[in-house]
Amino acid sequence: MRKTLHLAAALTAMPLLSLAAAAPLAAQDQAARPDHAALVALYDAFRAFVPPPMVKGVPDYSPPAMAKQYEELKRFQARLAAIDDSGWPVSERVDYMVVLAEMRGLEFQHRVVQPWKRDPAFYSTTNLGFGPKMHGAIAIPKLPLPKDKLAEFAARLNAVPEALRQARVNLTEPRGDLARLGIAQKQVEVNVYGELAARAAQVQPALVAPAKRAQAAAAEFKAWLESIEAGLPAHGGVGRDNYAWYLKNVLLLPYTPEDIAVIGEREYQRQVAFLKIEEHRNRNIAMPEPVQTRAEFDAKRKAEDEDLLKFLRDGDWVTIPDYVQHDPEEGPYQFPFEKDPAKPGLFDPPLHLHFFFQAEFRDGRPLRAHNLPGHAFDALQAARDTRPIRGKPRLFFVNGLRNEGWAFYLEEMILQAGLLEDRPKTREIDYILGAKRAARILPELKMQANEWTWKQANASLIARTPKWMEPGDAVAQFDIELYLRQPGYGIGYYMGKVELEKLLADVAMQEGDRFDIKSFHDRFRAAGSIPISLIRWEMTGRDDEIRALR
Repeated sequence: MRKTLHLAAALTAMPLLSLAAAAPLAAQDQAARPDHAALVALYDAFRAFVPPPMVKGVPDYSPPAMAKQYEELKRFQARLAAIDDSGWPVSERVDYMVVLAEMRGLEFQHRVVQPWKRDPAFYSTTNLGFGPKMHGAIAIPKLPLPKDKLAEFAARLNAVPEALRQARVNLTEPRGDLARLGIAQKQVEVNVYGELAARAAQVQPALVAPAKRAQAAAAEFKAWLESIEAGLPAHGGVGRDNYAWYLKNVLLLPYTPEDIAVIGEREYQRQVAFLKIEEHRNRNIAMPEPVQTRAEFDAKRKAEDEDLLKFLRDGDWVTIPDYVQHDPEEGPYQFPFEKDPAKPGLFDPPLHLHFFFQAEFRDGRPLRAHNLPGHAFDALQAARDTRPIRGKPRLFFVNGLRNEGWAFYLEEMILQAGLLEDRPKTREIDYILGAKRAARILPELKMQANEWTWKQANASLIARTPKWMEPGDAVAQFDIELYLRQPGYGIGYYMGKVELEKLLADVAMQEGDRFDIKSFHDRFRAAGSIPISLIRWEMTGRDDEIRALR
């Protein structure tokens, strides 16, 4: 199969005249029109090309390396443009659009975002940094490592000082907000490498010196950022017009930033209004208290997961395969920075619960709908998807609205479908979560337009979340950093849900009395992890949106 793909790639790259010279006229048109296999070969070559070159264990983000990659990207884009997909089946044309969107995603990185020049937090040497990060970030393992893994891991630690030395050279246009986020991130890395060195001293002494060198490099990088951040331009967004280009050309979203602002405000108002109706309806009922121990949490999580999956299966809402089930080892989801060894354990008294834990430790059904038949189901299904384009992990957040939209859609769907009928205070939790999701939209739009700083966006999210969010809340900290550093993420939950609901309405009106919601959900999921505008094209046959997004 691989030889076939390489042959297809070679044929795609050959001049058309060399193909035509040996072929009759009738065959020339066919030979000059690459097929889906040629698209797959081009896509495989592109994905192999995306990571930066590694030089002695360090990713090369130097100006010459990035300029070279950008020039090569233009050649990939030209090769894609030369492929005429107009006569292909819709499913294959959808694949073409996925490839196009991902190539545009890399273009946006080079032409606009340029995190290697602008974003100190991009140089996260561990995978504990959240949001976009440099290639090859280290996953901190449990010690002791097997002997055959020891030298490789030590080499990766030993590469950290050089990676951060190069980062200081590459960061020619850092932004103040992004530098401040980088400072917080590097403090976590200082603590993590310090703990690694302490553990290594007990069980694997060969790693002590490499871990301490990495810790010292992280501390030096943090000190450098602290010395320059006050004089940097404050805003870290991409600008309104660049953001609009990204929405249209990479996310394939048929809305302008102004459209999204209107939809977001309307949805925020709806969620708050429905919350207040529920609160009045349930005014004589006490809100459940949060669980206090890991054992209580695990027992509650197991009951919630089993209740949720049984409801979806028995009610014929969506096909839930047997491989989607409660994981007793999962535990509470923790943000990367919560794994900072300098912080107390999650269940160490007294509990300090951030916004999501305030909700989940009382009744986790809305968030479990988001994460179990939502994200976990997506990941498990994607791991079984062998399609050569759709089965690959998406690049550049191209599938972000699809994945977050489906997960968020399930939160409100279980409420409307009746799972929470006998859980009045959980219905309130559901609306609190929905209002918080809507309250994220304006901060992202304002930050990306460079109208608000991170601090202003953070204050807005905290002030407009109806309950359980105070200044300094870990969720607010996490959210606003992510939405500044990854355009589209903050709006993705709501706009993905809006797109999914729009598609449901389109299909329902097309099919009339034949419409079946389980069939709809199953067909939606079978389309894969791709933009919903493409799923709409496939499920309805309507190409009106795609024509404008091509």
